[in-house]
Amino acid sequence: MKHKRTQTLLAVFFLAGALLFPAEDRTAQAEDSVLYASLVAEIAGPGEPFVRSRYAVFTADGNARHTGIAFAHEGFGKIHNFSRLTARDDFSAQGGVSDSASDSSTLFYILKIPPETKELRYRLVKDGLWMSDPLNPRREYDFETGTQVSVLPVEYYKVYETAAAGTRAVHFLYRGKSGDVIRLAGDFNNWDPFMYELQETSRGIYELTLPLPPGTWHYAFFRGTTQIRDESASLKAYTRDGRTASVIVVN
Repeated sequence: MKHKRTQTLLAVFFLAGALLFPAEDRTAQAEDSVLYASLVAEIAGPGEPFVRSRYAVFTADGNARHTGIAFAHEGFGKIHNFSRLTARDDFSAQGGVSDSASDSSTLFYILKIPPETKELRYRLVKDGLWMSDPLNPRREYDFETGTQVSVLPVEYYKVYETAAAGTRAVHFLYRGKSGDVIRLAGDFNNWDPFMYELQETSRGIYELTLPLPPGTWHYAFFRGTTQIRDESASLKAYTRDGRTASVIVVN
């Protein structure tokens, strides 16, 4: 019990600012801080990855100078750094999060599971060497990369809001009256309100997935020539003509 309490305190004190949640969603990061601390408290040492709610927890032994993780849903194009958690009985001068690979410590990474995901496919990077997760017995051959990847099944869920869809794409979603014609425009198509039309996938739900390069994009929905702000978007801006536009960030 004391060990778990110490890990929780260490997580809150040393890792409250760690970039383990989407940087653009500061409100969600604050709301999830208690859950994050409880997830860290569950880590007794290196072991199989586990899932709690909409989060996946990955661990590794602490004998590497650097350990990272890359995911198939991001095209294996981004390496996320593990954090080092050193188990101590109290806050001694030597306790806490250490940079030393010689410490008796555990490395970990917590991922907020993307919506519409049934499994996470990933690889680890230890001191520059790519590998499957030695602590996860679930592995499959990935024909696209020609390598073994680790697999973690997760519970599928769907969020009815506009959000980044993996790497270099955005899933736009509009909720309204059934039978409308809803189109999308933004600075990515010079605000042409007739180029992209959303499809009504269920009653009153309109969707469109659009490839977009990394950057900050301003957009709005259109019913005819009437501009409609995306009510699900937390970020907004004003166009040159004084109208309100929604904002999405593609990493």
